[in-house]
Amino acid sequence: ILSSCRSRASTRWSMANIHGLGDLGGPEQGEYSALRNNQFRQQNQPFWGQPDEESPDRGAPAGHVPLTRRSIRLPDLGDIFAPWFHYKSVTFALTLIEIAAFLVTCYVGQFMFDGALVKSNPFAGPSTKTLLFMGAKSTPLIRGSYEYWRLISPIFLHGGVLHLASNLFFLSQCSYSFELRWGRWNLLGIFLISGITGDMLSTLGAPDTISVGASGCLFGLLGADLVYLYLNWRHIPSRESNYELCFVSCVLLINTLIGGSTLVDNFAHFGGLVGGAVCGFSLVKMLRPDQDPYKDTYRKGGMIGILIMWCGFFAALYAIP
Repeated sequence: ILSSCRSRASTRWSMANIHGLGDLGGPEQGEYSALRNNQFRQQNQPFWGQPDEESPDRGAPAGHVPLTRRSIRLPDLGDIFAPWFHYKSVTFALTLIEIAAFLVTCYVGQFMFDGALVKSNPFAGPSTKTLLFMGAKSTPLIRGSYEYWRLISPIFLHGGVLHLASNLFFLSQCSYSFELRWGRWNLLGIFLISGITGDMLSTLGAPDTISVGASGCLFGLLGADLVYLYLNWRHIPSRESNYELCFVSCVLLINTLIGGSTLVDNFAHFGGLVGGAVCGFSLVKMLRPDQDPYKDTYRKGGMIGILIMWCGFFAALYAIP
């Protein structure tokens, strides 16, 4: 589950839920090198029942595993809550940072403001004043006081226990697997670029709200995954690629339907989704780049697209009254 939180200048909050993805995986990266040979296939446990008729070796190229695992045995708790978990990973580091930042926020709220858990916060967290002090997105401060760091800091802040738990559940469900597919540093780049882009759009589109949360980052991971499917569609077994496209599309559709709530920062979600998709052309893995004549165009176009979007944000920030 992922969620995004925002508040009006007083006590209005925002949160959107997204159902976590299942099991993904990918190329070896350092500690993950044992996955290269697809250990689950070696155990003769099929991913999707019978082998795909279009793929006699039942294989996408090295560096890809399906969205979900299907086997005759029951999954353990690790597979349910954090597939492909490894403590020496960027995803685990991000999880610890998010938890630490929330604990610090609660401490500040308890001893400097009106408490760590206030009644006005429906997500069991600190007050708006505390979040604003800690670095929540605020358009007047970004525009008038040039506090551009507020485009980054909201990524690591959350409005409450429920908000944090839902985001971390989604992160643990999909991010370890995306890290295997694309590489740890590529995943970190997509995570940060998506979050910043989402906060930029929220700054322009919702100037009267105070926002926190990593939802823009998580929507960006979904956008990058759609790009991953697009770039590698011919090389992934058709049954698997169709399932994954349908699943991710349904997740996005559900969040669009609940986006009419006043507790949802749709601008941060949409900005993160677009930012993740654009930078995904540069950062996600191409399974067979030697077979794609446009690979260089994709790589350069992704970074150029992000630069254009960010330059457009700063131009619009001071052009729009």
